Amino acid sequence: MLPGSLMRAWRNRKTHTIWDRALAGIAGSSPAARTNKTEDSASTTKQQLQNVKSLSLYLTQCIALCIKIIMPSKHRKDPHNLSKSETVKRIPAACADELAAVEFFESLRWGSEPCCTKCGSVNVYQMKDAVTGERNKRFLWRCHDCKEQYTVRIGTVYEESRLPMKHWAYAFWRACTSKKGVSALEIQRHCQISYKSALFLMNRIRFAMAPDLPTAEPLQGVVEVDETYVGGKPRFQGWAKGKKWVDGRTNKAQRKTAVFAAVERGGQIRRQVVADVTGKTLKAAIRQCVDPRAAIMSDENSAYTGIGEEFDGGHTTVKHRIKQYARGTANKNTAESSFALVKRGIIGTYHNVSKEYLHRYLWQFDFCWNTRKMNDGERTIAAIKAAGGKRLMYSDATAPHA
Repeated sequence: MLPGSLMRAWRNRKTHTIWDRALAGIAGSSPAARTNKTEDSASTTKQQLQNVKSLSLYLTQCIALCIKIIMPSKHRKDPHNLSKSETVKRIPAACADELAAVEFFESLRWGSEPCCTKCGSVNVYQMKDAVTGERNKRFLWRCHDCKEQYTVRIGTVYEESRLPMKHWAYAFWRACTSKKGVSALEIQRHCQISYKSALFLMNRIRFAMAPDLPTAEPLQGVVEVDETYVGGKPRFQGWAKGKKWVDGRTNKAQRKTAVFAAVERGGQIRRQVVADVTGKTLKAAIRQCVDPRAAIMSDENSAYTGIGEEFDGGHTTVKHRIKQYARGTANKNTAESSFALVKRGIIGTYHNVSKEYLHRYLWQFDFCWNTRKMNDGERTIAAIKAAGGKRLMYSDATAPHA
């Protein structure tokens, strides 16, 4: 049986006509031969050759299509795997039922071998209700060795949280599958919780997505660096004495937040909020996240002058001042595209982000960028697993530079 694509091609009227004419020409019974018996043999032979060429072209296309369909995905050029995921099938139940949500988080954290969060022992058991025989209402576990009680929440960003685990499952799912982010107001509406609870939940999920910079591998190969300002237009400042309008747009650095980005071509991204865009600040940010063997690409900003001497690949620039945006392989278009995604997410989803919390939203956008080759289920699993071993306290809620 032919694949669906070939069946559609077979039903195509134009292709079907070419096929019939080609077969008829090979058999010597083309429409021209049937209608004009007296046509000379040279003209008939020429028509048959054209029909054979059409048939050969059609068969070649069919063979190429069969190879493309049958060939395993690992041999294709596109490495993305967007196939169905078992996690996606479990998400609806985890978002609707508390027991299913707890078991979902337990399976992702411990797999088939639960262990104690205090001492690491696997000699543990589930605590049951003495009357019903079902799991404890708090879904407690107990360790035989250290005699401590614990749950799947211990040692994660949702520890000491009163929110049901089904809300955490839904928020993780939306944060990992929404390309431009999901707002706390939307989580509030969907989960029927307060805005404070939704904001509490989303801030901790973004903290779970944050990269572990001390252990993260530095960016290698060709690394594009760029900076931008994030923020909206200033409001009307009012009239000064003498009825002269006070223009709040005079100092761009005071109105907006500076953001630096370093992008490895074909790899990961590192973005961070910086105090300013001076050479000292930007060069320190580059040294922090880029391998010394890498090659640096930037625009003609004088803040990057001299950075090439510290990297084996040197420093190449493009001159935007003369409308030069690419010179061979030298460009920083990837970095600029990453900023476009951030700004569209802030404008369309969040509308306004304060300077004190902007770094958390950058963590979320960076996580989605770095896991762009995963499907939605794999990305959700990666975020939930990254939540282990992290706690976000109220005293650590703002950016260190604020």
